[in-house]
Amino acid sequence: MPTSTAHCGTVRLPDRTAGPAGVLLDMDDTLVDFSGASPAALAEVLGPEADFTTWMALTDHWYPQFTSGQLSYQALERNRLAEMLTLLGRPVPGTAGLDELDARRKHAVESRLRLYPDVLPFVRRVRAAGYRVGVLSNSDGRQQRRRIAGLGLSPWLDAITVSGESGLAKPSPESFFLACDRLGTLPERTVHIGDSLDNDAIGAQRAGLTAVWLRREAPDGAPAPAGIAVVTSLAALTH
Repeated sequence: MPTSTAHCGTVRLPDRTAGPAGVLLDMDDTLVDFSGASPAALAEVLGPEADFTTWMALTDHWYPQFTSGQLSYQALERNRLAEMLTLLGRPVPGTAGLDELDARRKHAVESRLRLYPDVLPFVRRVRAAGYRVGVLSNSDGRQQRRRIAGLGLSPWLDAITVSGESGLAKPSPESFFLACDRLGTLPERTVHIGDSLDNDAIGAQRAGLTAVWLRREAPDGAPAPAGIAVVTSLAALTH
């Protein structure tokens, strides 16, 4: 796939006068600072010796099996935690014990989660301009809905689509089609914004959406494929 090193200063949303138009947003590390909350939560529950780099490596190992449909999100969580405990030299409890321990970790994460400062101004602005706004997330449905409500996002969203409920995970085109259908917009009149190049940006582009790669922390790294806009803040999207 051809690449482009250009980073877009601003990206225009579809013209609202031409019919319904929408914005889909990824959740973790797009709307909420998940990577900022997770390391401290892991250390709180498993101790300081629980290396977060190792935890993310385990996530990267199991995650493709979830997105491909081989594992449920709950199975991913159990397998990841069991392997982490093994690496730490600790006994691995049964299913109920793993679920209880991971529930403690997720509670510790959620107590630390914060919206990025540009999120509420953005969703308020685009909703006021007549755009439909939704979330498309690869995760557990009950968990993400709880977090969305707790962070005060629910009133600003027209639709929430989560892979753990739908059985369709990004980057599959079907996951984007379903999210657009729930939003009431055509893919070609919908923008998807997310922090993952593969799951969000390339997945959205292949499904026919306008793809925006949000790179909050590393805007000058690997180039984006041609046709994918790169921004460092939601404030860069205009209408």
